[in-house]
Amino acid sequence: MKGTELVRLSIDEAIKLTRRYSFVHIVDLDGAEQGKLVNIDSIARIGREFNGRCEVGGGIRTLEVGKEALRLCSRVVIGTVALERPGTINEFIKGLGYESIVVSIDVLGGLVMSRGWRKPIGELPAIINSLPRVHALIYTAIDVEGTGMGPLINRKIVELLRSKADEVFYAGGISTCGHIEQLRDLGIDGGVIIGYALYVRGGVDCAGRWGG
Repeated sequence: MKGTELVRLSIDEAIKLTRRYSFVHIVDLDGAEQGKLVNIDSIARIGREFNGRCEVGGGIRTLEVGKEALRLCSRVVIGTVALERPGTINEFIKGLGYESIVVSIDVLGGLVMSRGWRKPIGELPAIINSLPRVHALIYTAIDVEGTGMGPLINRKIVELLRSKADEVFYAGGISTCGHIEQLRDLGIDGGVIIGYALYVRGGVDCAGRWGG
């Protein structure tokens, strides 16, 4: 069972859970469906709480919406527009800055999905190869998202992602330090995104595990 609806929290509860983390990943699920930012007040509140140390995605399909998002968080995550029209990525980079743009690749059963995980648009290698060089990529394994069952990615995919990005992040199925260690060994060098483990288990505490 994928867990996007597994737990519902208030903004206050979510902020309390995430305070000990240095950076927050925000997805406007309503925005992903409607093609624009919807929960602006909530995103702005999180942005203020973390002094802009956040990234936001979901419905960011025009440069104007991207500029609005960048006023709230320091990085903007684009998915649908980037994957369906890769040429627009350079427009976002030019308008918002190279290090401000993150491209999100959501994969289900080997197919890249867009429009809030509802539309398959192609096989992973072809989609990745169509992208220009970017600062950061997020790979989300939808098959295990919200399950805590462990990551679903292999070294070949990681190497393909790293050929297109300075930093690679992973999301989906993470619930233990062992899962994070597995991803580090595969070459995930940017970081990992947790949701299920945060809401259900209070987070993944790996302090001191790797010497810093």
